[in-house]
Amino acid sequence: MGKGLEISFQVNDSKHEETVVMHLANLTGNEMKKKAELQWRIFNVTLGENRFFKVLFTGPRVNRLHPKLENEIKEYFDTLSKASVDELNREYGEKSREPDFRVEHIQELKEEYDLWQDKFWQYF
Repeated sequence: MGKGLEISFQVNDSKHEETVVMHLANLTGNEMKKKAELQWRIFNVTLGENRFFKVLFTGPRVNRLHPKLENEIKEYFDTLSKASVDELNREYGEKSREPDFRVEHIQELKEEYDLWQDKFWQYF
């Protein structure tokens, strides 16, 4: 993604995988939209035999986010990612009661390997 911020990750706990992903993305998105106009999308990505999740954060016109906001998003997401499932559930339960809390759902996305965009080719 050339614009905005992309966070790709995997979840260790497959039993609570969807819950953890939704909580991480939606808590981060809603907290950061208090600071700036922000949109986000959550994807369950299949790439060959691999599966991972991706959250894309963009501004209102799909433009580059301010570097300070990008850092705040990364730090907040990282802090949440260290919480237990119970802590995430508790936080999500509290924050989701706020009147302007927005929920994005996980979308399926299948990606193909594109070796021509591999950084290896940029060295020639």
